[in-house]
Amino acid sequence: MDRVFVRNYFVFTVILICSVGILGYALISGDRALQKTDYLIEHTYNVILEGEKLSSLIEASLSSQRGYLLSGDDDMLEEYDNYKASISDTLADLTVLTRDNPAQQSRLAEIRNYFAIFTAKLEERAARFEPPQINQTVLSEVEQIGKLRSDILRLNTIVLKEEYSLLNKRLSAVEDKKSFYLTSLIAGLAVGTILLLLFNAFLLNAQRRRTRVEASLKQTEDRFAIAIEGTQDGIFDWDLQTQKVFYSRRFFEILGYEKSSSTGTPEDMQSLIHDEDRSRVEEVLQQYFAGGLSEYSQEFRMRHNSGRWVWIKSRAKAIYDRRGIAVRMVGVHTDITHLKQEAEKLEAEKKQAEESNRAKSEFLAHMSHEIRTPLTAISGIGEIMAKRQDNLDDRQKQLIHTLNNSTSSLKDLINDILDFSKIESGDLEMDNETFCLGRLFESIISMMALKASEKGVSFVFDYAELKDIDFVGDSIRLRQIIVNLIGNAIKFTDQGGVTIKAEFVEREGRDFLRVDVSDTGIGIAPENFDMVFERFKQADSSVSRKYGGTGLGLPISRNLARLMGGDIYLSSQTNKGSTFSLLIPHKGGGETKAENIQAVEMGIKINDKIRAALSGEDKALIVEDYEGNIVVVSYILEEIGIKYDIAKTGLQAVEHWKKNHYDIILMDVQMPEMDGFTATREIRTMEARKKVARTPIIGMTAHALVGDKDKCIACGMDAYLPKPIVEADLKREILHFLELKKAA
Repeated sequence: MDRVFVRNYFVFTVILICSVGILGYALISGDRALQKTDYLIEHTYNVILEGEKLSSLIEASLSSQRGYLLSGDDDMLEEYDNYKASISDTLADLTVLTRDNPAQQSRLAEIRNYFAIFTAKLEERAARFEPPQINQTVLSEVEQIGKLRSDILRLNTIVLKEEYSLLNKRLSAVEDKKSFYLTSLIAGLAVGTILLLLFNAFLLNAQRRRTRVEASLKQTEDRFAIAIEGTQDGIFDWDLQTQKVFYSRRFFEILGYEKSSSTGTPEDMQSLIHDEDRSRVEEVLQQYFAGGLSEYSQEFRMRHNSGRWVWIKSRAKAIYDRRGIAVRMVGVHTDITHLKQEAEKLEAEKKQAEESNRAKSEFLAHMSHEIRTPLTAISGIGEIMAKRQDNLDDRQKQLIHTLNNSTSSLKDLINDILDFSKIESGDLEMDNETFCLGRLFESIISMMALKASEKGVSFVFDYAELKDIDFVGDSIRLRQIIVNLIGNAIKFTDQGGVTIKAEFVEREGRDFLRVDVSDTGIGIAPENFDMVFERFKQADSSVSRKYGGTGLGLPISRNLARLMGGDIYLSSQTNKGSTFSLLIPHKGGGETKAENIQAVEMGIKINDKIRAALSGEDKALIVEDYEGNIVVVSYILEEIGIKYDIAKTGLQAVEHWKKNHYDIILMDVQMPEMDGFTATREIRTMEARKKVARTPIIGMTAHALVGDKDKCIACGMDAYLPKPIVEADLKREILHFLELKKAA
């Protein structure tokens, strides 16, 4: 605004000066014109006076000459001579006065000529002075003299007439000039007055605007001051050229000093910064000045007046000149000590939670190992006895059946607990592969239809629309969800049956796999819908007592569905049945399963494929310290025709490997003397040193948490199988490495 005011002030001043100059010029030029006109009038007036004087002198000289002729008085002759001299002077004056007028000069020349003749005649008469007498000669002379006098007076009259005319014109011009002068003066005064009034109005308006701006600025300053006080920030303004820094009152208050705002130096602040932070603060500052940082913001500690350290968050903005050099920096300091304390508290709580979670994970891993190790032996022996039950009686067969069912239930319980632990910690990994939905549903039907038949309820699975459809996702987890939903439906249905409908539906422009599992069981009250998806809970205690279960199946299933980008929905009525609807988004891409797995799913017996891949000299090393697992694994190897050695510690495994060539090593992880990880690393080191072929090592561990597989692979193992060992999974891995050997 000041710049605009100065510009307008300058313009008005220039206009005013120009107007005054023009008015002054008009006044001066008008005055000069009037003076010139007055001079001309006076000049004309003098010409007229001299002309009239000439007429009088002519008459007077003629009278004096006549008087002399009549009286003979010499005084009259002397008077005539005086008049004659005066006439000559007057003619000379008129000649001078009319020198700029050629016409008048011509007339005066005639007058001088006539005057010369006139005086000659008069003097001639005077020379022949005689007493007065009248004769013809005298009359003739008198007539001639009268005629000369008339000519002189006539010419003089013409001169006077022209001068009078010129005088009238000049008098009229004077009046006109005076009128114009007066008009110009009035107009100039009027314009000047208007300009002065406008200039005064401009100044008044500028003053009003300045007053308003000052008031607004004062209000803004007050508002800014209140805002600054409200933010509790300390302000600094650093002049980088003079190295002077303005510090606000709040700046000092943050550090415990009772000082008003003042000006100091950068060293005042730098001396209070913690020694460990000072170099970093300076480095960040210089980096910001050099343009390496888009904004200046950093945290550091400053010494409080009490001696303690205060955490400061410093933010600032630099102002640069045309050369790109910082000349000024304005910023704020904020006390973030309480935030740092809260962060440290949260960090400590987080560390404590992580330690608790790690302890829980270690406990689960340990318990998983301790339970799975004997469970592997129990389930393996149960499967072996089931294959050889032809010579057993019905009672013994029932015992074996009960053993296998109980083992399966215990295995499912452990898997559920571990799955929920993985989901809760966010460590569950989802595979992304392409598989056939029809084959997946067939495997589910083969397992669940038998359970429904044993329960005495009907079982219908309609998937005709999806029989030959490929799907991308985690087939194992999808199978787990559907099996859980169907298992619950069968468990809570005593009469009627279970119906499953699988199809593709479209929602919001996307395709979803929808699987509806409907039953005619006990149903669920609407107020208990959310409860059935909570862990370790069922609709009511009577249901739990009658049907059993841990209450983990549905929570795990819903969490798995949500990890896949879908969800599970429930609709039910008490005593009329329930429908659980699974929705999973359908997406393209993914990796196709290995051909050997597809072959197994198509019904080709894996034992025959293994036997076809054997060379007759294949040998395996079982590294296991638990006798029950040794029995089970050795039975599986014997069944498929692979010879084996046994090592009960990692140290024994290394010694066996040094003495023998093995086509595959089945390595337990947790053993005495030397664990499986160390033993594997020892073998890999010796392979590299001796430059021998790599021996496939399959890790077998009861640790089934996420990360255990990575540990196995990281130490040099080629595959990983969790305990209890699933016979089909073990055979698939053995087949995989045998085929790789055969192909090589």
